[in-house]
Amino acid sequence: MKKLLIAVLILTFNAFAQEDKALAVLRSDASLKEKAEACRELARVGTGKSVPTLAQMLADESLSQMARHALEQIPDPSANAALRDSLGKVKGRLLMGVIHSLGVRKDTEAVQPLSRFLADPDPDVADAAARALGSIGAPSAPVLEKALTQGATANKSAIMEGLFRCAESMSASEAARIYDKIRDLPDLPHQVRVAALRGLVRCRGAETVPLLIETLKTESYVSAANAIRMLAEIPGQEVTKVLVAELGRAKPDVQTLLLHALGNRGDWTVSAALVPLAKDGPANVRVAAIRSLVQLGAPASIPVLVDLAKDPAPDVSNAALAGLTGFPTKEADEAMLALLEEKNTKLRLSAIDAVAQRRVKAAIPALIKIAVEADTDVAGPSFQALGELAEENDVPSVVGALVQTRAIAAAETALAAICARQSDRTGCANSVLSGLAKAQSEPKLALLRVLGTIGGTKALDAIRAAAQESDAAVRETALRVLCDWPTADVLPDLEQIAKASDDTKFKILARRAQLRLIPTQNAPDTQKVSQLKEIMASVERQEEKRLALAALANIHTEDSLQVVNQYLAAEGLNEEAGDAAVSIAEQIVASHPATVAAAIKMVRTNNKKLADRAQQVLTRAEAAAREQGFKPIFNGRDLSGWDGKPGWWKVEDGALTAESTPDKPCKAPNYLIWRGGQPADFELLADFKLSTEGNSGIQIRSEERPDWDTFGYQADMTGNGELIGFIYHHSRGLVAGRGEKVVFAPDGTKTIERIGDAAELLKHFRQGDWNTYRIVCRGNDIALYLNGVLMCQVTDHSTQAAAKGIIALQMHPGPPMKVQFKNIRLRDLSR
Repeated sequence: MKKLLIAVLILTFNAFAQEDKALAVLRSDASLKEKAEACRELARVGTGKSVPTLAQMLADESLSQMARHALEQIPDPSANAALRDSLGKVKGRLLMGVIHSLGVRKDTEAVQPLSRFLADPDPDVADAAARALGSIGAPSAPVLEKALTQGATANKSAIMEGLFRCAESMSASEAARIYDKIRDLPDLPHQVRVAALRGLVRCRGAETVPLLIETLKTESYVSAANAIRMLAEIPGQEVTKVLVAELGRAKPDVQTLLLHALGNRGDWTVSAALVPLAKDGPANVRVAAIRSLVQLGAPASIPVLVDLAKDPAPDVSNAALAGLTGFPTKEADEAMLALLEEKNTKLRLSAIDAVAQRRVKAAIPALIKIAVEADTDVAGPSFQALGELAEENDVPSVVGALVQTRAIAAAETALAAICARQSDRTGCANSVLSGLAKAQSEPKLALLRVLGTIGGTKALDAIRAAAQESDAAVRETALRVLCDWPTADVLPDLEQIAKASDDTKFKILARRAQLRLIPTQNAPDTQKVSQLKEIMASVERQEEKRLALAALANIHTEDSLQVVNQYLAAEGLNEEAGDAAVSIAEQIVASHPATVAAAIKMVRTNNKKLADRAQQVLTRAEAAAREQGFKPIFNGRDLSGWDGKPGWWKVEDGALTAESTPDKPCKAPNYLIWRGGQPADFELLADFKLSTEGNSGIQIRSEERPDWDTFGYQADMTGNGELIGFIYHHSRGLVAGRGEKVVFAPDGTKTIERIGDAAELLKHFRQGDWNTYRIVCRGNDIALYLNGVLMCQVTDHSTQAAAKGIIALQMHPGPPMKVQFKNIRLRDLSR
């Protein structure tokens, strides 16, 4: 509880601070946008303290709306008083806004002040007052009722709207009195009369049934429709009986509305009363009765619908058939099975469609019989239904039907769909092979094509055998199936066709199939690339070469890229080859940057998107090439491999971190030393970030001294940038400044050459953010780069020059500071 109380106090304090800040903005000469934002903030955190300032803004054309928005949300009662007080100080649009805000706040003390505006000469103000009074609720009702009967007629609509709003907050009896009063007015607009009637229904329920029946009998179709809709919303069998009674007396257009309402009520005991209207009368009434019978779902209605499905009136029969298809109970399945036996084509087709939609598995034997015996117009849809319903145990029967039917194409499609759903492809293949042994002519060709969709060893053997038959049609179909085979086990057959076939068409189809399947086979990538390379050399048409390039694009190896390279300048193929080269390069750039860079530089394209991808991957390749040979010497997790003065170095957010504070000052330098060796010739990359007061450095070719101290060269750095890009030495002080090339002769004589402007070079430093040092030590030369830009160079031939030494990171004494290092990588240059 104590913690909860503290949390509440903190939040309250924050809210008070935010309120003060927002009020300061409103009292200043801040911009309109800033003041609007301050008002939004006060709507969230404002208290009574904000009310006087906001009240002064109510007369401001630019800020009145935002001030009102804030006042509407402030819970303090003074906000009501401020709004009421401004009623006499603003006019026009601003006055309407204040009136609206009083309604939003439901200020009961504003009823009398607002009532005076009901007769305002400005009709917009009068309307706003009426609506605001309505929003306040019941206390405003007497004022609005008086205005309704005694006031001007110009704003009657707004007054009635206000009364409707009042009624929503009143008791049922009081609200009903309001609705009655409005209904008694002469010449009411239709929408107002309907709203008042609906209000009465909500308040009095079944008591309003006589009134609704009276409305239903009016000459107005719209009024009748509204009355029926309201009757349908009143629960109870008594209302249902009333609706049924009116069916026999109503005009046809109203009968359709009554039927729809009865269907929606879901009381199937009234189904018998609907049957006569379904059997006889105007077509639109019969259709409405049928639809309601279906909605009610009484099983006794099914025979009626079956009879109506045979009705000569198309609208009626179609509605009955659609109703049987969507009938909510299983009893309708038997009716659809019976309709399958009908001789009438329309009925049979509808029944076929219905059993498929209703998933009636019991219809499968009848569908197979129809598929065999009927003409193509009926057999085709029957096979389509079988394709949706049949399972594995039905495959032999469907195969048998295919062998006998005249609708061979539909049978083939259905059989392929059935087999595609089954997990036991071998069982399906066996059933199809059994039928194949008996089939001749077109059915045999169809079964061969189905075997091609099933796949598997047995099916492939059968297709191979068919490809050797003397029948030209069988042989050609088998060859096409081989070229469309879904798996790579057909590759030897395709190679044979491509090399031995006398038909150019099949040579091309075989090569295309090879190009499709080679990437999918379970084989080493080197084998796939070799096969694709061989095919590319053997085909003449560019269409196949393009397919080969597309296949190579999905094999991400150095070998595949080298094959693609041969076509980067080929006329008519350079775009496809470029796309393939970039696709491969994007995947292997990290492991083969040199190969990728060489290939990408040869890409020529007019496709901007491809050119952008090529440039991106080239940039990555060049970066990867720069990183080759580098090894991380910091794991990003802990101090493994590093040794420093206890209590000073840690890993924070993946970076080696040292920090001094007023409570923990750093009085003497200490270093975090890498224990991985003493490199001589090397390249070091390290990201670093310092606080503004920070002072640090990276020791290279240095000696270790007691108490975690060092001696030697240092890549210097400070958070303010003063020593960024400098090389320092413990015995010599500043060795090379930013923008200098320094040479030490054997006797220690120092010569300096200017290689850049120190101020311009400093612009590459990102103060307060991460930067990267690159240090290259080779022989007597040391070069320091910042973010890829050379800062300074040293060539040291003196006797003090160190050829190797430790690497360490500095924690410098002085004011509180923080320094971090990460992504530290080392590359050996001695080889």
